[in-house]
Amino acid sequence: MNPIVFIVSVLWIAAGTVMIIYTRGTRAFWSRMLDKYNHRWLAIMPISVGFILVVSGFYYPAMFWLALVLGVLALLKGFFLIFGPSRQVKTLFDWWLNKAGDGTLRLYGLFAFILGSVLLAYIL
Repeated sequence: MNPIVFIVSVLWIAAGTVMIIYTRGTRAFWSRMLDKYNHRWLAIMPISVGFILVVSGFYYPAMFWLALVLGVLALLKGFFLIFGPSRQVKTLFDWWLNKAGDGTLRLYGLFAFILGSVLLAYIL
């Protein structure tokens, strides 16, 4: 379980860094991804990460609550993408890709970077 959580945390750190530094490029990348794929298929990512975090919480008692809360939030996000009303999901994506400011995306990148760093610190 240690290598899987390590990979998830490094990916979060990398994604957060890219989102902070290349905000417009990241927005363009996600815009292409959402145009190319159905949002229900993209739900595989948060569901996978959520499952990994929930399971890893039982392997690492020191980070149980952190992993459980983050995992449940990721699972809820994935299930919303699958089972949520398509109109609401598209409105959310439209806001994220077109209406949210660069500062909002950078703040999300900062949160991703911090959460990835905290996970990495727990397992090392």
